[in-house]
Amino acid sequence: MARCRLFFIACSVFVMFGCGHNMALTKGQSDINITKNSIALLSVKISNQVKPKYQLDIVGALICPVSERCGHGTVKYYHKTNSSYRINFEENRFTEYLLSYELESGAYNFHSIAGVYDHFPITGGGPVPLNFEIMIEPNSIIYLGHLDIVMRAKKNDSEISAGPVIPIIDQALVGASSGTYDVIVEDKYDEDIKLFRAEYPALQKAKIEKAILPKWIRPENIKKQ
Repeated sequence: MARCRLFFIACSVFVMFGCGHNMALTKGQSDINITKNSIALLSVKISNQVKPKYQLDIVGALICPVSERCGHGTVKYYHKTNSSYRINFEENRFTEYLLSYELESGAYNFHSIAGVYDHFPITGGGPVPLNFEIMIEPNSIIYLGHLDIVMRAKKNDSEISAGPVIPIIDQALVGASSGTYDVIVEDKYDEDIKLFRAEYPALQKAKIEKAILPKWIRPENIKKQ
């Protein structure tokens, strides 16, 4: 039953089927090869303020070329973002991650990141809508910035829910069905690069460019512009 609930959440998170990719960097990695693809770096802090007992984990990201509709065609579907990429966890407060994505050069839509609480017998959460357009330069290591993601209670019904209603009990317990997301983009280059280099020594001598993500726009405001 728990697996069925997790499968349902995963399907609603990504609205697609696709091949999974691990993070570009792994602990203990001795070198980095960017002769074919580039690597994008991102730090994320996610906090559940609706139901603090149920702090979310980042379990994936959906990134696709701007020429494609996310969920169709050529899609970069990253998952398996598990606790090995977690750098900090404070009970009832937040979780922090260092994320890395291997991508071919080109323009992409960073569509969403998935926040999920999955501890038996409760599984709940949903996608954090981002819709950032990013440009990946060839043969580069690029720092995209820091995301501060907060799941808070919705102020009104016009705000998009942080997750689907079903499974009803799980989503209500986690707060996803009654909550929504706020996202702040920050430039923490100096602080974050120190963390990345400490976690991944292969980055010690690497040149890391900076291309900070644009300001986040709430989904309900996109159509009004």
